[in-house]
Amino acid sequence: MASPPESSIQVAEVGLQKFTMAVTFDGQRFDCGIYISRAAAMLAGRLFVERKQGERTGRTKRARKTVTP
Repeated sequence: MASPPESSIQVAEVGLQKFTMAVTFDGQRFDCGIYISRAAAMLAGRLFVERKQGERTGRTKRARKTVTP
């Protein structure tokens, strides 16, 4: 079984109640927007990582369906 991908969440305060969030997942960096609180940015980051892990798991478990006319 493959090892889980490396991931990290970076949150930076860029102004009064203004935080940017970026996620590094499996060697790729994703800039994920601006949030009104650090907690909201961290929650969004965790959900993003969960989604990417699900996408990765889905790709390794089964092939996509092919539609035949």
